[in-house]
Amino acid sequence: MLRIDRTGKKLVRLTKSTFADADHWERDLQAMICTDPDSFCEEIGENLWVIGQEVRPSEAVPDRIDILATDEDGTTVVIELKRGAHKLQMLQAISYAGMISKWPSDRFVQTLATNYKKSYDDARAEIEEHVGSDVSAINQDQRIILVAEDFDPALLIAAEWLHEIFEVDIRCYRLALSQEGGNDYLTCTCVYPPIEIAALTRGSEKIDRTSAPWKDWDEALKAIENPAVAAFIRAALASNQETRLYRRQVMYRIGGKRRFWVTCRPAFGYVWQLGRFDSDEQLWKTLLSTPNVKEVNDKRGLRFYLRTAADFDAFNRAVAQDLASTEFSEPDEEEVDGA
Repeated sequence: MLRIDRTGKKLVRLTKSTFADADHWERDLQAMICTDPDSFCEEIGENLWVIGQEVRPSEAVPDRIDILATDEDGTTVVIELKRGAHKLQMLQAISYAGMISKWPSDRFVQTLATNYKKSYDDARAEIEEHVGSDVSAINQDQRIILVAEDFDPALLIAAEWLHEIFEVDIRCYRLALSQEGGNDYLTCTCVYPPIEIAALTRGSEKIDRTSAPWKDWDEALKAIENPAVAAFIRAALASNQETRLYRRQVMYRIGGKRRFWVTCRPAFGYVWQLGRFDSDEQLWKTLLSTPNVKEVNDKRGLRFYLRTAADFDAFNRAVAQDLASTEFSEPDEEEVDGA
């Protein structure tokens, strides 16, 4: 790493160090990432939500995943950290991803609740806010992030083979530690795949995921048990309302920003409100039959339910008429939607 010396108009090379020489251990790096995951995620160009650290993937093994996370699409991300280089790092991560693939969604909720001392409902709300859907949408896919000071050539060759032949999403990030004036500086560089290829791969994966699990809305509606929910979806399709088939969702924008999405479950509509407006909680409690309104996202949003035809009518009327010119507080769409 180079420091720009403006006074001397020159580049000064910082002293390189290893994690061992600097007395940093894998657990130290793990703790630092989990204390401020946003900084680490921004450094590697990811949008991840940490579920927990030292997570046991199966009762059948004593091993633990360094960091378990989910991305904005609900894909599970296994993150393995190594000080130095270790050729078995990828084998570990692949076995963990395989075990995690068998997890039901509620186990992710419980893991987040346990690791961060939250209630089950709060943990569920945080996951659903991050992925932009109900919790059942997570863990449809798994991917791996390996972080190490260096990588054995055999590991990188295997990563390329798995990625290109079997479409396993594996990212390898090399850490570099530099020191100056008693301060430690860390850089994290993607060494596989090349970052441009990684971006293209992620884009194609999103397209693939949006095609499942229903081929069209007619098929998606077959699983809807509540006639009011089915009628709501049909009316939304007839009016060309913005929808996501792969999540069975209907979205609503106010002032050009997406402020509501309704995830249609078999028995009810699950509503997320992005941002707040004056007396919003009281409005929904007044309009709806059994809304169960709850603040989410650090009180920056709401979630509630639609169960009857009257509920759906009241919601549609409020969004189209009463709230059409309402000013919402942030967060805006880019902060929370993940679309």
